Amino acid sequence: MTNAVSRIRPIWVPFLVFAVALAASADGFAQKPGAKGEQGRLIFAINEGGSGNLDATEIFLRWEDFTKIVEKALGARVTMVAVRDIQVLQRSVETGAYALVLSRPADVLAQAVRDYGYRPVVVSREPAHALFIVNKDSPLKTIADVRGKRIVTPDRYAYMWRIANAMLRDNKIAMVREQVKAMRDQAAIAWSMENSFFDVGVVASFSPAGRTWEKKGGRVIAISPEVPNTPVIASRKISPAQIAKLRDTLIALDSTEDGKAVLKRVNIAAFKPTSPQVFIDLLTWLGPLELVVE
Repeated sequence: MTNAVSRIRPIWVPFLVFAVALAASADGFAQKPGAKGEQGRLIFAINEGGSGNLDATEIFLRWEDFTKIVEKALGARVTMVAVRDIQVLQRSVETGAYALVLSRPADVLAQAVRDYGYRPVVVSREPAHALFIVNKDSPLKTIADVRGKRIVTPDRYAYMWRIANAMLRDNKIAMVREQVKAMRDQAAIAWSMENSFFDVGVVASFSPAGRTWEKKGGRVIAISPEVPNTPVIASRKISPAQIAKLRDTLIALDSTEDGKAVLKRVNIAAFKPTSPQVFIDLLTWLGPLELVVE
């Protein structure tokens, strides 16, 4: 896959450098809740996960109008930062560096809610599942048939990888003992499956690969329980009143033509309310993240 940074046109380099600087010093741009005067800039981090292949510039342009809506709802200046590295996202929520975070992978955000004082705002209304996919003529029928087969998944320890790991664990299959190849881009997973490089693949139901697999003639042999999809969470820098206003604003977006247009650009049909317990239950089911030392 082409490295994202290498494809960014030179004209955007100053913006990206500035964005990285903002992300690294986010606390300096936000006053404490209740501070007098105009609230300082709030950092809004966006992580697209592995369901798309946008670089930082493309993400900025795609989410620009959405960010303006967030800014208006909060009544504060907002700087959007595209965060492709999940480890950077993890470290930043641990310190509360980002005032707001939207991420298609929800496990890191779930941990932020459970452990680091973040509060959920909304999630996508579209149901989210991990799908175990096979080709039409595959002999595999159920998840139990996966044992001993060639498996392709999203990046190791990524959201969909963790869900697939939990599904296999529940069926007494240990992911670490299987023939597993990881790929970042889910379109690449689908292509690899179509060309029979693997016996079974794992994709997100909300990814283009997941949405079209069966339409193209493929089969799904296992579906995970529903999991949170594209959450928005807020740190302590955002007041309860601001969170309530933002929640109402985002939920109402699909009620107007302009709002629907903005949602379409970011590939979200609509938002719905959620609760901290949804995220806590997710982490309980996923289990602890046990890193394997190579």
